[in-house]
Amino acid sequence: MSRRSQKFPSYSHHKASGQAIVRLDCVDHYLGPYGSEESHERYERAIAEWRLRRQEATPLKSGNLPCPLASPLTVNELILR
Repeated sequence: MSRRSQKFPSYSHHKASGQAIVRLDCVDHYLGPYGSEESHERYERAIAEWRLRRQEATPLKSGNLPCPLASPLTVNELILR
């Protein structure tokens, strides 16, 4: 049986702009100049906030299995948005 480690989105280099970038929930977040102390601090803060949002969004059911992150939108909810 293999162990599954919790994988975090990686700190990456956006070569075209020279910026550090992290993709969280399919959204790119630019963090500042790649390799700078500021960009690493922003990355750590973004990951901490992302982990907190995911923990709050996934209450545990019986059996300790996480719930789906979000329920799909109804057509009416989509139109209203």
